[in-house]
Amino acid sequence: MSMPSASPSRFSRLGLYLPFAILALFAALWSGVWAFGARRVGDVMDGFVAREATRGRDWICPERSITGFPFRLQLHCAKPQVIEKGPNGLMRAATLGGLTLHGRITSPGHYIALLDAPFTMRIDTDREVTLNWKSARASFRGGAAGFSELSVEVIQPLVKLGLGESPDQRVNAKDFSLHLRRSPGENPGSDLLLRIGEIRHPFVDRFVGGAEPMTLELQSTAPGLLLDPTRRIEESLDAWRLARGQARVILAKATKGQALVDVSGVLGLDAERRLEGNLQGRARGVDQVLNGVTRRMGLEMGGLLGRLGGTQGMPIALVFENGRMRFGPFPLAQLAPLY
Repeated sequence: MSMPSASPSRFSRLGLYLPFAILALFAALWSGVWAFGARRVGDVMDGFVAREATRGRDWICPERSITGFPFRLQLHCAKPQVIEKGPNGLMRAATLGGLTLHGRITSPGHYIALLDAPFTMRIDTDREVTLNWKSARASFRGGAAGFSELSVEVIQPLVKLGLGESPDQRVNAKDFSLHLRRSPGENPGSDLLLRIGEIRHPFVDRFVGGAEPMTLELQSTAPGLLLDPTRRIEESLDAWRLARGQARVILAKATKGQALVDVSGVLGLDAERRLEGNLQGRARGVDQVLNGVTRRMGLEMGGLLGRLGGTQGMPIALVFENGRMRFGPFPLAQLAPLY
């Protein structure tokens, strides 16, 4: 006697509904993963705000929202603000036009921030700095143990400095970029690459006697200097200073028209947290700049200074020692503590 066989229609219905059931299950699981990620982003933000509050800085994120389902995490703040409190109350306050932080569920620990202008900082009752730009973004990669990469790119920045009743001072540039990463090796540290392209400032133009834009570039590496987001940057710098850390300046270059200054060397911090070390290099095509400066000092040097060193340029030796910056034996400036 044969057993009854399953109805073909039952199998056909199962085959019809099974893909939809799997899809619904996957959607439910993915929704849970996204909700967990969104909650995690909120917790990280809350932890950062609480940690900064213990250091005297209050971060305010008005109208905070987390969106981006299903594949992105987007945290948005409308006009975020930070207030730094000093011993006598309010010390500094800064406001940003808007902040949107993007992250991917599939790339945890990598975030991209879009910054809306303007950025306004009130230093005290008489001084205020306003920064505008065409576009600005930052990229951050890291985790609880610290960051591994940080990049900031700003297109057409414009800085305005207000000082009491004095006319506002304005500085603009074509672009600004900063790249900071953790360097590998037995003694990991931090690598820095900084560039400001085509800076224009009326005071500098008048001082050197030329209206050409100026470009600044800096490339350095600091073994042993690890920036930890759970610590204040001053604490990281102090630990590096006490360990007698030194940063190697691979390239420090300033270009303005035909004039070029190119130096390299080593820099550290002394017991008073001032720069110490030395930089050497050459200056080429600086005849016009040097002549303008010496004339303002009441000296008529002609092209003598600019011709020193011939076609290779004038040798430069800058020494940072005991709170002074010297050019060879000649003192140039007093050095203040960096923090």
